[in-house]
Amino acid sequence: MISTGKDLPETKNCVFGVRLDMKRKTENIIIGELEDVKRRLSGYPCDVLFEQTRDIGRLIMDYAPRTGELSDIRAILMDSTGIRKSQFMEKARNILIDYWHSGNPVLRFTALMMWQEYRRAMRDRKSAEGLLDTFDDITLALRFSLIDNIKNWQERNRKNPLEYLDADFRKYPLSIYYSADMDTDEYAITDISLLSIAVYYLKRVYDSGRYIQTCPICGRSFVAKTVGMTTLCSDDCRRIQGKENKRRFDERAREITFERAYKNTYMYWYNKVVKLRKMHLPETKMDRLETAFKAFSKESARRKKQVIKEKSGAAEYEAWLLEQRNVIDVLIEGLEV
Repeated sequence: MISTGKDLPETKNCVFGVRLDMKRKTENIIIGELEDVKRRLSGYPCDVLFEQTRDIGRLIMDYAPRTGELSDIRAILMDSTGIRKSQFMEKARNILIDYWHSGNPVLRFTALMMWQEYRRAMRDRKSAEGLLDTFDDITLALRFSLIDNIKNWQERNRKNPLEYLDADFRKYPLSIYYSADMDTDEYAITDISLLSIAVYYLKRVYDSGRYIQTCPICGRSFVAKTVGMTTLCSDDCRRIQGKENKRRFDERAREITFERAYKNTYMYWYNKVVKLRKMHLPETKMDRLETAFKAFSKESARRKKQVIKEKSGAAEYEAWLLEQRNVIDVLIEGLEV
């Protein structure tokens, strides 16, 4: 028996809306029945299915590709429009339920729309072919990497990144609604494809003289006044980056210090050994010196690896290297050259 989708809200005309506040750097996202959303924007108390206000820029990262998974769900739903349901129907429905309960509003809307149109096809007894174009429209925004395209557009033309939008971005309609509050907030509303929301979103960002950046620390997308250069999204990420920079600097400085000490001491030994070789010492004395040199080289290499691996004890290692200069001096004196 196929579930009626009780864990997925049943909708008739579900819409997705977004408002951008460039001053406060926030985005407000709203999902619900069109009439409920309109009432909410008109100032009347009305429940909607989902509403969230968060830092501006995050919505772009929510357009994460789900190509294979969505193609499978589409095929399963289309195979289940007749009397006999696909054996994978329950699996597809559960994935849509997971989408709906995720923290990603793009996935939430996609789940509701696919389920809405499937249920509508069942009620109206439409064929699977009738769903193909509808599902293509719903899922297109999640069948490629939007953020990768945005980065490419911004690099190619910083003055007008949107000139590279193809027909798929331009063909979907978008409605604009205004709230009844004193600020007359503007909401972009779609009832089919989220690509139209992405175009609206990017146009607002670019018109404000800003760009979409991806934070190298937390991986989130955000809005910045720079493009083509490393930019961090928040004070928290800047603190993390500062600590990491200090750690790397300290590590490089420490490595440079003990590496220099190692090279200098090695060359101190090497030069003395080479000099004594040219003096044609007796073989027994030269063997003692060569053996000591090999022992020093092996032990210094072992100690250096230990310092690098443990990232500590550099000062002790440098002190030991300094002592080794005295070791060879004493050794040479003992050879009575």
